[in-house]
Amino acid sequence: MDAAPDLMHQGNIDRLAQILARALLSAIADPAWVKDAKGRYTAVNSACQQVCDSHLGRTNVEMVGLTDFDLFPAEDAECSRQEERDVMAARGALRSERVVRTAQGEARQFEIHRIALLGEDGQAAGTLGIAHDVTDRVAPAVHLRESKRSLATLVHNLPGMAYRRLNDAEWTMEFVSEGCRELTGFAPGDFVGDRARKWNSIIVPEDLERAWHEIQDQLGKGGRYSSEYRVVRADGTLRWVSERGIGVAAGTGVGLEGMVTDITETRYYLEEMVHRATHDTLTGVANRPLLIDHLRHGMAYGQRYERMVGTLVVNIDHFKYVNQSLGHDAGDQLLKEIAFRLRKALRDHDTVARLGADSFAMVLIDQENLGAASQVMTRLLDAVREPAQLGAEEVVVTCSIGCTLFPLDGDDPETLLRRADTAMRHARNLGGDCFYFYSAESDRKTEERLHLETNLRHAVERGELLLQYQPQMNLRDGALIGMEALVRWKHPELGMVPPGRFIPVAEETDLIVSLGTWILEEACQQTRLLLDQGFAVGHVAVNLSARQFRDRRLIERIGEILARTGLDPARLELEITESLVMRDIDAVVAKLKDLKAFGVQLAIDDFGTGYSSLSYLRRFPIDRIKIDQSFTREVTSSVDGATIARAIIQLGHALDLRVIAEGVETESQLQFLRENGCDEIQGYLYARPLDPEALRDMLCAGGRS
Repeated sequence: MDAAPDLMHQGNIDRLAQILARALLSAIADPAWVKDAKGRYTAVNSACQQVCDSHLGRTNVEMVGLTDFDLFPAEDAECSRQEERDVMAARGALRSERVVRTAQGEARQFEIHRIALLGEDGQAAGTLGIAHDVTDRVAPAVHLRESKRSLATLVHNLPGMAYRRLNDAEWTMEFVSEGCRELTGFAPGDFVGDRARKWNSIIVPEDLERAWHEIQDQLGKGGRYSSEYRVVRADGTLRWVSERGIGVAAGTGVGLEGMVTDITETRYYLEEMVHRATHDTLTGVANRPLLIDHLRHGMAYGQRYERMVGTLVVNIDHFKYVNQSLGHDAGDQLLKEIAFRLRKALRDHDTVARLGADSFAMVLIDQENLGAASQVMTRLLDAVREPAQLGAEEVVVTCSIGCTLFPLDGDDPETLLRRADTAMRHARNLGGDCFYFYSAESDRKTEERLHLETNLRHAVERGELLLQYQPQMNLRDGALIGMEALVRWKHPELGMVPPGRFIPVAEETDLIVSLGTWILEEACQQTRLLLDQGFAVGHVAVNLSARQFRDRRLIERIGEILARTGLDPARLELEITESLVMRDIDAVVAKLKDLKAFGVQLAIDDFGTGYSSLSYLRRFPIDRIKIDQSFTREVTSSVDGATIARAIIQLGHALDLRVIAEGVETESQLQFLRENGCDEIQGYLYARPLDPEALRDMLCAGGRS
């Protein structure tokens, strides 16, 4: 009975204590609280309640009876609990700092004062805590501290090396960032202070003086500077670096602060881009823009020191045949080999460039006279003429070289190049494997040739081309067995242009294919018309050029023409030269068989001027061989001519081929051919080339023209 009143009395005392505690806490403006010895809140004021609500993002959170582990992050709660233990153990007071974040992420910094609350026995029964918000007061210091930490982190992680150094010849460093280690392979401390290693010791010697003067010149013009140079890393490798910085006041002098970054990959990439923009991709030699630039510099040098500058244009003779017979890969390999030889034959300061598919150009600096240039071109001819191994094939090619000399042949790069090209074409017309100096006469001939080519391109559409037909007769009975179609060009200003002038021009360009197609169709159409009119003209013979024969659409074109004109394929004879059939025998045989499958006749023209062998001739599906007119003319005036003509007739008959002789002009030639068994003839003795109307008149008359 007596104990109950005591307990009730004690409970009243505890409640009174809580009420008193809350009253005291309420009088404190800052967040304040009381915790028991186990860290549970027993009383809090409204300011403390607000901090808790703001942190949790809720209102009126019941804090009494809870611990910090229930309300705040575990790490913060553990720190608070440890501080409470320390205060109670010391039975004193403790000051600390804590950052509390709101639910929205805002950070507030508090200065916390904790005091141990002692019981009647003198032992700590809990703690009193008061938190003062010092965010605004410490913000500048916190910001500065955070900035320093961020700056230190930034400098540490920069892709390069930050530094501060003296502006002295040894490039003495006062501060070097951690990026030095990755950049150079050396530790930052290796360069700072009185260490033995100086920054200038790792700069490549040939770059050091240039970089030093670049920086000093820029400092003299303003505060900022930049330079690029190479450094030797600790492992001995070279790296390109870029140094950029600013001059700052340092005592009585100027200090330098900046960054050094590795630009090796960027530099190599840019150098590669520049190289690609200024050099030929296949051969690695200069391209035309770089050649022009070097030629300009060479001309400036020559003008200053009164020396000549040579400009060469080199064309590989008959290069197209390499592509056609061995393929483009082999052609590319040959071009690379020739480019290498040309560079090797010149001096280091001369320039080799590739202008086109099979042409190169060179700039020869500091030429004394024509003789010096001639020696160089002779070396080039010899270098190109050396055999080249292309896979399993050994190939020998030659070249044609044209040369101009500054200041004799022009005073600007384009003129010098154009005139060198003109000279090269003249060398090529001379048969190739030679060089030719530019002259005004060769320039005039080239201009005439270009004028002729331009007009020839429009000759078909303007109706300026026409065909004439030269009859062919059977030598035994004099009967007409066929006729050869010969193209003629009647220009409104130039008059009748000889075939010897315009056919070579057409063969050197793409005109020969279109011209040949027109000739073929016109001949088939006129022959069909003569046959329909009742004239027994036999067959019509049409020459195929080498380029026509190599045309992939040749078979298709002939089929289309025969279909359009309605001419019997047996009435068409295609003549190809002996030199053409002796290239790439297997491919020629295959195409001849395809042509023969149409039912057309095949003949080898100009026989005896090439290098045919009996074994090859037996493989060709041909019907007729034609003795070249050069042999026909000599059958009565030269023993050799007669012997060759007789051998051709015998060879043709041995292969079961008909033999026709062209260029028969005299009765004595006719008699020789008849006595030696020639089958057919063609020439002025029987008839000149005739236009269609004159041919009709001859056929109507039934005799010679």
